[in-house]
Amino acid sequence: MNPSAQPRPLRAGGDGPLVAFVHGMEDGWESWMPLAERLPAGWRAVALDLPWRSGNDYRWRHTTAADWVGRGLAALDEPVAVLVGHSLGATAVLGLLAGPQAPATAPDARAVLLAPFYRPPEVPVSWAVFERCRREFDAIVTQGLGPRLGPRAALLDPDLRELIVAKMVERIGPIGFLTLFEHFLATAELPLGSVRTPALVLAGKADPCLAGGRAEALARRMPAATVRIRPHYDHFCHVAQAADVAGELLGFVADPAWEETSA
Repeated sequence: MNPSAQPRPLRAGGDGPLVAFVHGMEDGWESWMPLAERLPAGWRAVALDLPWRSGNDYRWRHTTAADWVGRGLAALDEPVAVLVGHSLGATAVLGLLAGPQAPATAPDARAVLLAPFYRPPEVPVSWAVFERCRREFDAIVTQGLGPRLGPRAALLDPDLRELIVAKMVERIGPIGFLTLFEHFLATAELPLGSVRTPALVLAGKADPCLAGGRAEALARRMPAATVRIRPHYDHFCHVAQAADVAGELLGFVADPAWEETSA
């Protein structure tokens, strides 16, 4: 499978803001449909079909996820007004915003980061951190069964659920996990204080990506970010809580100062 970053239209024909969505690892551009359908009339939306899509072979990993998102945005006919990322996609957007080259966004653009992962600089690169991330990876794969299976997920026998998760983890393999882990490690080096694009960061208490004080650390180091941890969100809130996320997105786009920055 050749790596690529292709825009896929979700909503067209209006004259409202252009929104670009960036999916997470082992996900796909179609996962943004529940959220895109809740945008106001006239808004336009595209989803980047990125090389870490479901079933990929990780040949893309020699280029950073942020660079791949930059390529996808550069392929659009106009700068985006709102850039929305999830999981690895959100972390890629974070890296793009903090990078040396400005992304292809409008001057007054907003960013919405759903369940990004972040390593504060004071968190060491240790075997204990590696093992914790490995456990968190399994937990995220388990949470992903809900969006993938829909109502059938609640009917799964626990033993069958464990078997499915084990097979998914095995298919992704060590290269996939190590690619994700390397992107997680690199977030500690991002100059987040230099980001000027207002960003809304949303995650759930049940989501391990910003657990253990990482949300608070991100809020401290990134003044441009409003960080919110919602008790009822999970890692896949853009699907499971699409209506709530859409409301938060629209409130933030209308007024980036709608809430004080906190975690």
